[in-house]
Amino acid sequence: MHKFERKADVTYLDLLRESFQGIVRLARLMEKELGKERAHELIHRSRVEGDFQLIRKQLEGRKPIETFADFKILMKGLHESPSARNLFTITYPVDNDEEIEFHATECILAKIFKEMGAEDLGNVMCCEPDFETTPAYCPSVYLKRSMTLMKGDSCCDTKYCWKKQ
Repeated sequence: MHKFERKADVTYLDLLRESFQGIVRLARLMEKELGKERAHELIHRSRVEGDFQLIRKQLEGRKPIETFADFKILMKGLHESPSARNLFTITYPVDNDEEIEFHATECILAKIFKEMGAEDLGNVMCCEPDFETTPAYCPSVYLKRSMTLMKGDSCCDTKYCWKKQ
């Protein structure tokens, strides 16, 4: 194994904090140069494009999502992965044939962006793109969310719903 491929001895918090500090600095510079609205628009668009690429990788080699049960299996698998368990604390207060709601009561990203006083950027980069990218998993699924930790709420109340045909 090449040395670049070895695992680092660093916490999730330190790794993500370091990664996002540079992004926040760049975003604040963009705000000064382009105006906040235009800078946030470009940042959001970049994140959405990146999320679409990530979703394509997540779906690679899997059978297409044809039912809400298929979608829920994928989402729970992503949420319960070893890395995700170190990034979020999630419960499922609603889980039925037409919707699944998860509440994130801890989010490492919200913690990091709050530390930097950059919750506005955290929302643009980490929360808002979910609405546009959810249909990439399956066009029959849409997202509802009224609260986020990033905005100071008690949890993120993310609800995925199945569109009745």
